[in-house]
Amino acid sequence: MHLNRHAFTLVELLVVIAIIGVLVGLAAPAVQTMRESSRRAVCQSRLIPIGMAMQSYHDRWLQFPVGTLADAGPVQNVASGNHHNWLGRILDLLDQPVIAAKIDRTVSIYDQANAAVLELSYPGVKCPSSGNPSANFIGTSSYVGLHHPTETPIDEMNNGVFVLNTRITRDDISDGLSNTAFVSEKLPDASDLGWLSGTRATLRNAGDGIAVQLIQTDTRPKTSVGSIGSHHMAGVHVLFGSGSTRYLSTQIDQRTLEQMFDRQDGELPMQFQSLETKRRQSVQ
Repeated sequence: MHLNRHAFTLVELLVVIAIIGVLVGLAAPAVQTMRESSRRAVCQSRLIPIGMAMQSYHDRWLQFPVGTLADAGPVQNVASGNHHNWLGRILDLLDQPVIAAKIDRTVSIYDQANAAVLELSYPGVKCPSSGNPSANFIGTSSYVGLHHPTETPIDEMNNGVFVLNTRITRDDISDGLSNTAFVSEKLPDASDLGWLSGTRATLRNAGDGIAVQLIQTDTRPKTSVGSIGSHHMAGVHVLFGSGSTRYLSTQIDQRTLEQMFDRQDGELPMQFQSLETKRRQSVQ
């Protein structure tokens, strides 16, 4: 008696392998999207305690933390000078009293006495989507205080909330806390001076919109600051003075972005205006 044995032919096997390959190829982007969505949620969650710490700081000291300190402006992106920044001021309010106690404010943030804290890799200021930002320091921050609406050196007369040597209170934010951006994200920067450095390492503006590309070779002047940006898909998180966070598209109108960064421009918020009104204003 003869038995009929059934088996896959080579062609059938290749077809099955091809189908599996197609399915895996289709599934991979979906998995990556899910992972990035999770990383975005974590990033947003790390901005919330920073916003709460800002308000607690103001309740305690009747001002928001000063953006950075220096004998004189404009601030240069060099490891020289005082440069104690806004992040160092709120560490105890972020439930990090041990780190806060180790900061010696009587000397420069770059002094050997502060080397241990400057080089810390503190996860509370790192976006999980961010790459390896700097070969110079282990400790870097993904989050930056906003010092001015346009590309301008960090100085005392900037119109943002976190500026040089300047005490900013709620009363100074005449546009309203809910309309004024406080903190956002930045792309990694090879010239980063560390997460406690009050330079462009932790201060940025809206001069170039929302950056989507890394600066590979940094030939900028030392007083150049740079814009916000992120590794997220087509947008960036922004923390406002009211404590709310928004995910702003890279396609946001530049004037609208600049208004958000200006604490006292006194203009009607463009984000509330109709598209037709914005169009008429843009051609004036």
